[in-house]
Amino acid sequence: MWSTEVWGFPFFELYAFFIIYSFLGWFMESVFVSVSNGKWINRGFISGPFCPIYGTGAVLVIVLLAPLQDNRMGLFLGGIVIATVVEYLISYLLEKIFHATWWDYSKMRFNIKGRICLIRSLEWGALTVIMIHVIQPRIQHFVEWIPRTLGEFLGVLLLGYLITDTSVTVMNIFQFKEKMARLGETRLVLREKIENTKLFEAKKELLDYFESLPIAEAMGNFKEKLEERTDQFVNLKEEEQLRLDLLMAELKEKLERREGMLKKSNITERRLMKAFPGLKFKKYNEEFTAFKKEFLQKNKMD
Repeated sequence: MWSTEVWGFPFFELYAFFIIYSFLGWFMESVFVSVSNGKWINRGFISGPFCPIYGTGAVLVIVLLAPLQDNRMGLFLGGIVIATVVEYLISYLLEKIFHATWWDYSKMRFNIKGRICLIRSLEWGALTVIMIHVIQPRIQHFVEWIPRTLGEFLGVLLLGYLITDTSVTVMNIFQFKEKMARLGETRLVLREKIENTKLFEAKKELLDYFESLPIAEAMGNFKEKLEERTDQFVNLKEEEQLRLDLLMAELKEKLERREGMLKKSNITERRLMKAFPGLKFKKYNEEFTAFKKEFLQKNKMD
């Protein structure tokens, strides 16, 4: 398998190029984002030090633009086309699979659906020329230097690692999405309970309390609102008073559950929120915004 030729290249070489450029892409992105934020951030879809989108783009550039090695303008234009198509397709697939937007160029000029933009495409073109003329010759020499037996052994190990890392990440993202769905259901139930009750006039104000404040503060404000309307409840029948008590207990339980979900995050969720500040869920973005706000507040306290 390793010696099989693909588009005129041994499969072993293409696989090695994919791994190396995936690592270099991860390193470049992580350093850039870390410097911008003043702290180290592991930038990448999977947990390990690899960005497969860079490896994929680099292999396609090496294979498809091989006839243009001596034509810098051809490399520049070809790099723009290949990298832009890869970035658009990856963004589209991630959005369709996870119903989430991972990066967003919509605020930049000459963008297409926020997935790609002109300035990034031009940067990919320039990077392609640098890669082919400066970086690739050294990587080619390094790959040829690797003992084949050692290279194949490491290749199998890395393949197993990438499959495992990707599988765990995908599973965690689906669980993350499910958590946002549960938060959304809790919010809708809370809203319905408050909107359907005939005991209060300031429903909008109460809704704001329940959806934006921590449990202790929300319940405190709720009790204050009740006390302000004490005279409204003096003549309540016992049945109505019991209904009020049950409503209070139910709302408190749902608020506590909502707050508990907002405060709990696993390693993958924390890493993704740091790595992709533009991450947005299509259907549950209101819940994700609240979750991210809680995460950022906790980070400040830590």
